[in-house]
Amino acid sequence: MKKRHVTLNLFILIVLTDIGESIAQLFMKTGLNHIGISSVTFSNLQEFAIKSATSYFIWLGILVYIVNFFIWITILSKIDLSVAFPVGSTSYIFVPILAMIFLHESIGPMRWVGIILIVAGIHFVSKSTHIEEGGKAK
Repeated sequence: MKKRHVTLNLFILIVLTDIGESIAQLFMKTGLNHIGISSVTFSNLQEFAIKSATSYFIWLGILVYIVNFFIWITILSKIDLSVAFPVGSTSYIFVPILAMIFLHESIGPMRWVGIILIVAGIHFVSKSTHIEEGGKAK
């Protein structure tokens, strides 16, 4: 398979799947908060499964994951997995931000440093495809 670099359109698709994944996670966490089970054990597994299966938010999360699945397959048909997956790490940026805004979770300074390092890694991985193909970064 011929290696192809990350085009703007592919990058946008990857970011869209990450936004979708982040929203799916938000829906699932909200659904879990609403069903009222704080801890899953063998003794309450059946109750957890039944309540989860009736949660509108959990089903929305599953639906978003299904849509993401088809977008991700499209992405993988166009670029190498070793490039797509690291570039697709933007969900590590979106999930904490959405959790902070909608779930009122606290994001500490060390986590922000980690998020910044992830952004730098995404940049270097996306640029590395240009270097491998053309001999220098574009």
